Amino acid sequence: MQAAQSAFLLPLLLVLPLTAAGVERVGRGADLVVVDYEGTISDVFEAPPQYVVGDRIKGRLFIDRQLGQSRSDGGPNQVAYASFNPAFVSGFWPSSGDGFDGVDLSDEQSIPGIERPIDGFSVEDWSVPQGGSLDGARVFSLNARLYDFLEGTGLDQSFELTSADVDEPNETLSGGFRYSNLGPFAFVSFVLDKLTVKPGRCLAP
Repeated sequence: MQAAQSAFLLPLLLVLPLTAAGVERVGRGADLVVVDYEGTISDVFEAPPQYVVGDRIKGRLFIDRQLGQSRSDGGPNQVAYASFNPAFVSGFWPSSGDGFDGVDLSDEQSIPGIERPIDGFSVEDWSVPQGGSLDGARVFSLNARLYDFLEGTGLDQSFELTSADVDEPNETLSGGFRYSNLGPFAFVSFVLDKLTVKPGRCLAP
C-alpha cells in the first residue's frame, strides 16, 4: 500500500510547484493549454522504487502557446510545435536548462499499414541541463492515436479521451518517462486511462 501511495504522490509533488508557476503566467496573459492525465503503470525498469507496476499515476502538464513555433514538414495534416524555451511544456520536470519540448498533432493522417487515416496527439516535456548532452536528457511523454478525435492541427482545441475510446485496432493511449534520451537505462511506462486537453487563460476550477 505504501508503494502505491508513493507512486501516486511523486508526480503530484513534481507538478504542484509548476502549477503555481502556471497560474502566475496566466496572470501575465499567457495562453496555456492544460493537459490532465491519469493512468496505470504497466512497465518499470531501473526506475526509483516509488514506481510499481499496477500503481496509479496522474498529473498535469502546461503548454504555453506563446512560446511554441509550428512547422508542417510532414504535410498539411501534421504539425509539430517546438521551442527553445524549456517552459514551453512544463509540469513534470523543472523548466530549466535547454529547451527541447515538443507537441505533435496529426489530423486524418495516412500511415502505412493502417487502412484508414487516423488522428494523433503527443506531447513531450524534456529536461536538458544548460549546454548538456542529449544522451542524458530526461523525457516525459503522453501519446494518443485514435480515429476522429481531432479537428485540425491547432493547439486551440479541447478533447477528452478515456480507455473506453480505445476500441479499434491501431488505437492507443499511452505515456511514460525515461531518465536518458538513449537506450532503456531507466524508464516507467503507463497506459492512459484518461487524457483531457483544454486551452484557456484561467486555471481556476
